Amino acid sequence: MEKIEFEADVIAAKDLLKAINIVPSGGIAKHIIKEEGVLINGEISYLPGKKLYKNDTLEFDDILITII
Repeated sequence: MEKIEFEADVIAAKDLLKAINIVPSGGIAKHIIKEEGVLINGEISYLPGKKLYKNDTLEFDDILITII
């Protein structure tokens, strides 16, 4: 599993996937999250606009991202 740290005060899940270049656009990220879901702090989420704050984690496609 790849681990990435991302510095932000707050960021939406779809924007995080786009910002670290896991997906090419926010629209694609939104679609993927709505259809497949991601793990946020260990729980499945289908909400692309879900806000992530410091110390939150998002897991997608064997990549674990921690907000610092």
